[in-house]
Amino acid sequence: MSDASSSDGVAVLGDAGEANNYEQPLPATEAQPPPTPTSRISVRKVIEVIETFDEYKRWLVTEIGFDGMLKLPMLQKLNLKFSAWTMSKVCVERRAIVLSETKILKFFAEDIHKVFGIPCGHRNVKGRDGFIKPEAVRFIKTTLGMDKTGVHSLRAAEEFLLRDISETSSKLEKDCFQIAFIIFVMGHVLAPRTKHDYGTIDYWGALANTENIAQFNWCEFVLEFLLEGVRRLKNDMMANNPNTNLVGCHLFLQIFFLDNVDLGLFNKKHNVLPRISDFDQNSIRNTITMATDIGKGPASYTKCMIRQGHDICYGRCNIQDSTERSSNKQLVGGNMDQHHSNPTNDREESVHASSSAAVNLMDVQTPLRALGPIDFAEHMRTRYPSLVKDELSFILKEQNAKCQREINTARVNVQADMIKFVDKLMTSISKRCICCAARGFTDCPARAIQPCPGVEIQTPIGPKIPCVRLDMSACKGCHVSPQV
Repeated sequence: MSDASSSDGVAVLGDAGEANNYEQPLPATEAQPPPTPTSRISVRKVIEVIETFDEYKRWLVTEIGFDGMLKLPMLQKLNLKFSAWTMSKVCVERRAIVLSETKILKFFAEDIHKVFGIPCGHRNVKGRDGFIKPEAVRFIKTTLGMDKTGVHSLRAAEEFLLRDISETSSKLEKDCFQIAFIIFVMGHVLAPRTKHDYGTIDYWGALANTENIAQFNWCEFVLEFLLEGVRRLKNDMMANNPNTNLVGCHLFLQIFFLDNVDLGLFNKKHNVLPRISDFDQNSIRNTITMATDIGKGPASYTKCMIRQGHDICYGRCNIQDSTERSSNKQLVGGNMDQHHSNPTNDREESVHASSSAAVNLMDVQTPLRALGPIDFAEHMRTRYPSLVKDELSFILKEQNAKCQREINTARVNVQADMIKFVDKLMTSISKRCICCAARGFTDCPARAIQPCPGVEIQTPIGPKIPCVRLDMSACKGCHVSPQV
């Protein structure tokens, strides 16, 4: 069965000739969990090599636009079952993770850039600009030592990256270092294959001139390679294979999914780029646990709610999928919305939405400055100068000062009561919380922690400052005497 019969697609009615162009839902009996997964992806291997780089090597990586890979966190292990589940929920034709008819996470090539910080240029890696002659391929292999018997491509690239490269090195050595870095990260993280220690050469045409590397759309290449891996996984599911090897950068789907579903207190602010740098080992494990549907049976994550567009940084925040717009409408044959089949319209709507958001920012008005007793006294002096020294003026100023005192006292009391209310509410929640224990957490995020006494800030002791305090008593006829 082809990929068009995926269980995660949404039923779309239209012309008979176009029926096979969209993924149809699987019968309930075929909605099975993916087979036991394995993968050649290794973030740890890349980090171990990057940690040996000096400042000059990091600068060479930055020059080709792959500086986002320098911010990869140390991920010893990945949850491959979670990766297989997210891949099984991908609709290849729509480029989206489909959880249900109303919960769809559409992704774009630009989102690869948001997650990993790699170039997303205008040149096609597999297009005419990426053509390379066989002689150039042999030259790269020879220079990097990949032509030797028994030397695998990724191993040879790693050995070249560990060489001493400095400003005094030749241009050929610097270029080969940049080429070796891309081959290494593509083979271990961005486009891993099924065979150990081997990488594809489909993108080598984009490496022929290192000055043009940043002009290619590496994000689109990584995304297309991942979608091919999704097709392979679904074919294994259709064939009821007990095992499968995950191909492509399924780590992107993990980060994208966890960044776009509502996990409550575990939601991350999208103020750090690339997004992968905000997910360490514990963070990924905890967020996956929070996203897991509670219950027996295979792990599932379909009950997660989707985060709102204004709270995320991905491309889907600027557009709305056609299925999301018509989720409350019944689909009628022959009247299908073709929005999801035209990526050009998606881009135009995205740009228009971004422009509208920028225009709305110009409508924000500057708030007025807070007024105080000094402003009241200045108003009395400028508008009623003849009454400045009159008893009436002093009475008004005194009454205004009393009002300000009562307002300040009320503000402090309200804030103090609010602090007590928060502690009381969180204590009640932490006592009745069962979701954390059900997910295996040893502590509840709502449980308060005692602050360290060593970090408390105290007012330093100093000599008493002499001053005069006015008696603000409201009693009439009482004698006002200064107190020191």
